[in-house]
Amino acid sequence: MTGLAGATLFPKIAFSSPTTLSWVSPARINLVHSYVLAGVAKGWFKDEGLNVDIRVGTGTAQSVIQVASSNSFFGQASSSTSCPAIADQDADLITIGQVAYQGFFELAAPPNQPITDPAQLQGKTIGVMSLGGTTDVLLDAMSLAVGLDPSKVRKVVTGTSSSGAAFLQRGDVDAFFVFPDSKFALRQMNVDLSYTPAHTYVPLPGDAILVSKSNASNPDNRDAIVKFLKVCRMGLDYMQNEKNFDELIQIVAKFNPVEGADVVKGRSVLEMLKVYYEPTGGVQRIVCDEQAWQDGVLLMEKIGLIKNKGLPLSSFLDNSFAKQAVAGM
Repeated sequence: MTGLAGATLFPKIAFSSPTTLSWVSPARINLVHSYVLAGVAKGWFKDEGLNVDIRVGTGTAQSVIQVASSNSFFGQASSSTSCPAIADQDADLITIGQVAYQGFFELAAPPNQPITDPAQLQGKTIGVMSLGGTTDVLLDAMSLAVGLDPSKVRKVVTGTSSSGAAFLQRGDVDAFFVFPDSKFALRQMNVDLSYTPAHTYVPLPGDAILVSKSNASNPDNRDAIVKFLKVCRMGLDYMQNEKNFDELIQIVAKFNPVEGADVVKGRSVLEMLKVYYEPTGGVQRIVCDEQAWQDGVLLMEKIGLIKNKGLPLSSFLDNSFAKQAVAGM
């Protein structure tokens, strides 16, 4: 994965106390992350004896690096980013809880030139949110899934906002990735686009919570990790009730005033997120759907995202923390 080889540039940090922890976002702070922000703002982490420091990441790849190098205790990333790093680069990572049960990202294209088949990507220029991040990986995976060469698809970084529309209008890209936040903004701007969920072609588990294997294997950290996941579960449950939407928007505004300024947009985005956060496989929220992860790993091996094949599922995730967290609620 692009950028992850640089993980060795970050020195390992020995945390002085498992009750003082950091969480790094996979992008600028937005409503996707309100499940953990609520835990800070409403004092739920402090009630559990935890002091959680929110750090703003610049992309999924950097979030993964920060966790793998123990510069941040917790992070968030999708399986398409974390699993190849674990399998092929021996990244010090393990998934401990699931946030989204399907991917957030969709390809936006002109309505008269929609992306309805990955083969249409060949020879096109596509906007990704960051190099080495989830959308970069997903774009390659869409071509690989149908046996085509991903290098035949050019990439341009269009960021996480609705600014990708400007790239499209200038002819700099043929399509670009959006997620619920930017999709709503584009609709409010009356930008007419066709949307294709990447999950349709690459059904991989969505965003999940990561720690380093080193920190997860330290028994002194177990209680703090379980308590962190318990609060995250509380935050995810809180996000499901529209009565809480306005408060969640206000909470996000404390960390990102621009993001929290548009209440109408915020309500719509939170409503859209409910679909992504709905558990699959009969599991409770925050617990990983192990069958979906096993299927996802096999798919990533099949299409070549994972080169080192045959690793057990335990190499990628440890569900024991999340199961313990929900059992105590």
